[in-house]
Amino acid sequence: MEQLIVARKEAGKVVVRYMGTKRHMADHVRDTISELKPDGRVVDLFSGMGSVAESLRETASVVTNDALSFTAAVSRARFTGPDRSTPSAEVIERLLPSYEARLHELEAVYAVELKTETTALRGSRADLLSYMDKAQHVGNSAARRRKAKLAAESSGSEHYELASLYFSAGYLSLRQAIELDAARAAIDADVHLRDRDWMLAAWIAGTSVLVNAPGHTAQFLRPNSESAHTRIVRTWTRSLWDEFGLALEAVSQVGDEAWRRNNSVYVGDALDLVSAGELRDIGTVYADPPYTKDQYSRYYHMYETLYRYDFPDSTGAGRNRSDRFTTGFSLKTAVVSSFHDLCRNVSRMQVPLVISYPSSGLLGDAGATVPEIALQYFGDVQTRSYDANHSTMGASTGASKKSATENLYVCLV
Repeated sequence: MEQLIVARKEAGKVVVRYMGTKRHMADHVRDTISELKPDGRVVDLFSGMGSVAESLRETASVVTNDALSFTAAVSRARFTGPDRSTPSAEVIERLLPSYEARLHELEAVYAVELKTETTALRGSRADLLSYMDKAQHVGNSAARRRKAKLAAESSGSEHYELASLYFSAGYLSLRQAIELDAARAAIDADVHLRDRDWMLAAWIAGTSVLVNAPGHTAQFLRPNSESAHTRIVRTWTRSLWDEFGLALEAVSQVGDEAWRRNNSVYVGDALDLVSAGELRDIGTVYADPPYTKDQYSRYYHMYETLYRYDFPDSTGAGRNRSDRFTTGFSLKTAVVSSFHDLCRNVSRMQVPLVISYPSSGLLGDAGATVPEIALQYFGDVQTRSYDANHSTMGASTGASKKSATENLYVCLV
């Protein structure tokens, strides 16, 4: 499912903080799928950041799929490709000239704004709040939208200004946004294409460490209290380029080269993937569909826009893209038919389907259950239940997590 990345170097792995995480369920899913002895690859239809795919590295090769493009870059960097031989320090050295060239250009363009931001960060809470309120971005300024259009159409270094135009003085400081744009210019100019997914995954992961947000990017934090002011000042004065270097170390490959060679990464609607009839060598399908009415893509629009670097239409203080992905699993009027589509199309593949879904999911609100739908397409459905804590998505009030019963439904042909 959808998730917020927070990357840290820990035992050579990417540590991620999810909303709707399956990290706590990954071992249960792995053990369940192992018992099925899949005769072929395991498809993870809603793979997100890949905690389940990672857990299967000793069990079976995997096919990951997610509706968001930025997560696919992370999956490709971690689950595919030959063993890396290039040290991260060498990547930094390789990118540095292009990075510094674009950085100096943007520093000149935004010299006045950078000075204003520095003054605000050194000033009072009211000073910082005023700076954020007055800052222009594509969501509130026709001039910035015109500038974004010119940048989108540019084939030179002027193309690299998206983060500065969209996310500065909100999700990031202007200084960090400039560094982010300069780093992307360097990555796109690099001729070592085999390292591209690794570099982009680290670029996104490094950004996620610094993002000024409560647990998602539907909105950013404002200095409405002394503690929030302190947090923003501390975060905004950190270097994106430094975090990118750390993230290059953290975005490590999973499994051995033989396992990664047989893995595949898809981007798209899960129901489209299983209905297309294009999947081959499949032994089991695992599905972890959204379970609330929230269209989670709005929580990750910033990462998606950064990765795609496509200068989309953007609205409001949240700078949301206008073409966010939506799914029927998060619509009460469509969740039942979505489950029917899922079960119908996987049953045609003649392989087991394992579904993660909580007892409190939207499907129950629509008056249906997973077993009653699945039994229309599969010969047997087994239910395994586990206690879990679900994120409340960075809610400003109440507990950050709530108890829930997570179910694994094993649907057998």
